[in-house]
Amino acid sequence: IEVGGHTNGIPPDDWCDRLSTERAMAVANYLTSKGIPEERVTFKGYGKRQRIASDRTPYGRARNQRVEIKILSLKG
Repeated sequence: IEVGGHTNGIPPDDWCDRLSTERAMAVANYLTSKGIPEERVTFKGYGKRQRIASDRTPYGRARNQRVEIKILSLKG
């Protein structure tokens, strides 16, 4: 799986990239601590490049601050 971290579009790019990477890494570390083998988990910070809502409202910014888990392969 890939754990992808995302942020809203308000902070500077470098801050968003670092925050989203740390957010994704924290979730990946949690998953491996619960028994998922490390070689099956990757993580990536997308910063503010893949927003799903407008940053004009608090609700939209909250939706953009997220972690997504993507299944890359079903092979064990």
